[in-house]
Amino acid sequence: MLFMQSRLKNRPSAISPLLWVMLFDHTSLNITFPVLTLLFFDVQSSLFAPDTSHAVRSMWYGLCVAVPHIVNIVMTPILSALSDEFGRKKILLVGTLGAFLFAMTAALGILWGMLSLLFLGRIIQGAFSRTNPIAQAVIGDISPREHKVRYMGYLQASISIGACIGPVIGGYFANQLFFAQLNFSLPYFIAAVFAGISCLFALFMFKETLAIKHKRTRWSEFNFRTLKKVMTNQQVLRISAILLLSQISWSLYYQFIPPVLKTTLGFNPHALGLFVGMIAFWLALATAFGIKFLERWLLLGQMLFFSLYLVLGGLLLSVLFCLLQATQNASFLIWIAAVPTAVGDVIAFSCLITLYSNVVQKGEQGKVMGICFIVVALMWSLTGLLGGAMMSVFELLPLIVAPLGILLAIILLHSGFGKQMLVFDPPCDDN
Repeated sequence: MLFMQSRLKNRPSAISPLLWVMLFDHTSLNITFPVLTLLFFDVQSSLFAPDTSHAVRSMWYGLCVAVPHIVNIVMTPILSALSDEFGRKKILLVGTLGAFLFAMTAALGILWGMLSLLFLGRIIQGAFSRTNPIAQAVIGDISPREHKVRYMGYLQASISIGACIGPVIGGYFANQLFFAQLNFSLPYFIAAVFAGISCLFALFMFKETLAIKHKRTRWSEFNFRTLKKVMTNQQVLRISAILLLSQISWSLYYQFIPPVLKTTLGFNPHALGLFVGMIAFWLALATAFGIKFLERWLLLGQMLFFSLYLVLGGLLLSVLFCLLQATQNASFLIWIAAVPTAVGDVIAFSCLITLYSNVVQKGEQGKVMGICFIVVALMWSLTGLLGGAMMSVFELLPLIVAPLGILLAIILLHSGFGKQMLVFDPPCDDN
């Protein structure tokens, strides 16, 4: 195993099985995303009576987008930490199988008009279908330190391609083929097929990348010593603070731009799916080519600053263009503003997860990526709940609030706190 790992470090193609797993997994999950907006805000949805008020729909939408992230806060760090003890492959299989169960449960909830069953599916999604931190730990296992941000970018590119394809498929099939019988459930059944393919790739193509110790760590020792050591690492805490602030902005934007487009600018299902898909298209371009280009000219910290300023500019433009909704070109300008927002966010996230990986040892990659997703899940759950409440008051309020997080992150990075975060000695790897 150690010999294999040493060879993998010099071969970027070694991550290709992982990239295929993530591509199908995120295609599956993102097929359902634009349809979620339609389930709560379209008058034809089987989950609500046609005369249900916008305020009620907004509150339920906020709860629904928050539920999986609330569950993530508990389950993701546990599964990520377990991958350090029992291997990446087993936990990756759990995640892909969870995505399949989520899609099938939610599809049946929509088919039968049962909001409770849809929420059960979202709970399953939050508990098990979170493969990202495991995939990031795999990159930490096999990538050389000097090119780690590039390989993290390749991973985000694979995720983003899935996030691009998925919404387009979901938007197209949202009200096609036997809609009177299936309502909006067809995209969820299609998502289950993609999740099943991802599960098969994880089972038969993905090879273990972690050299598992012969002597098992006792659960009590693993739980209270190893995980605590990572969670109290000062550099991990500093990186988490910046990630938290940046995720406030991105989660408010990504979760609430679809309902804004639906209710304010009148986007149909196909246009909605295409818009979300195009956001992911820019994410994929930025991570596949942008990071490698910027790596030639900028240090990791400089790349982080640059990307955060891009996000801030894109968010401010999005707010401005939404406020100008009465103008003829408002819809077109919203598409333009999405470019710097998406590009900046994914590069910033790639920089931050690289920083996470760099400050811990090989045997702690799963744990630190679990902490990363505690922060992500916490912010997405809070902004889901608060954003739904804000939208019930004023449709554009979540987008107006969104730039504040990224602005605070930039201010914090410019302070002594930020300088301490970006200057550190690499840990001594005992593996």
